[in-house]
Amino acid sequence: MTRATSKKILGDAGEHYALSQFSFCGMAATKMPDNWKAYDLAVETGSGLVRVSVKTRSETAGWKKSKWFMFDDRTPCDWLVFIFKDSANELRCWIIPYDVALDNANHVGDTRQKPWERDISWAKLNREPLMRFENNWELLTDVAPAT
Repeated sequence: MTRATSKKILGDAGEHYALSQFSFCGMAATKMPDNWKAYDLAVETGSGLVRVSVKTRSETAGWKKSKWFMFDDRTPCDWLVFIFKDSANELRCWIIPYDVALDNANHVGDTRQKPWERDISWAKLNREPLMRFENNWELLTDVAPAT
């Protein structure tokens, strides 16, 4: 299997996993066609339709060198889902409002080759305020701090 094929399979698996989790929470959701711009899922929340982008990473040698999730700030959505599969096949997921993710992402500026790429580090996901959004499949915007 090529690297591109395995990345595609991992990305598709993440989208289908998120789709199932939203459905288990009682929200109708559908996967957008492959190569759809800006978002991967459309989710009906009961208060309206929201656009969700899913970013999936797995623990690999590459992950150890670059412990972050990247997203494109030129294609805003309503929610970002970050899914991490560790080497024991355990999943951790953060479901974060787009504006909160954008406020907490690194902004690298115009000197970077792709200045629209924003990243959120593994360390930030595991600290306040982003850690509040772990397993936030109900799409709560005001999540209480973890105790």
